[in-house]
Amino acid sequence: MKNITLITIAILILSSVSAFSQNDEIFKMKKTVEGNIEEITTRTKEALVNQGFGIVSEIDMDKKLKSKLDNIELKPYKILGVCNPASAYKSIQQESNIGLFLPCKVLLKDLGNGKIEVVMADPVALMGSLKNKELDNIAAEVTKKLAKALKEI
Repeated sequence: MKNITLITIAILILSSVSAFSQNDEIFKMKKTVEGNIEEITTRTKEALVNQGFGIVSEIDMDKKLKSKLDNIELKPYKILGVCNPASAYKSIQQESNIGLFLPCKVLLKDLGNGKIEVVMADPVALMGSLKNKELDNIAAEVTKKLAKALKEI
């Protein structure tokens, strides 16, 4: 009986991991564009500002990791923390722990050969786990703005 239970648990875990890897697209929006990391970072920031977002942080993860770890190779990899102040304020009013989801994350990854991938977290997918109708509405507004910014890039 114990072995059957362990096998059942193992199957459930493997199914969950497989389902997540197949469905991870639901948590993000992405676009691949031509250019170098500096050009695309500038275009991305401009598109986000046009949609009412502020850039609250910018981390060059490749440089940070290279400064801490010896002998690693990593192409340019930036993380932007972006925030729409009105939406953030409304969200905090609905859920005081929403800061765990803020600011919204935008990744810029150098794929090589003059290709940069821009990846944005989808607030609808992330906030949906909180089961709060008002937060769902706010997340939908933010997702629309992020999607418009992504199209502009």
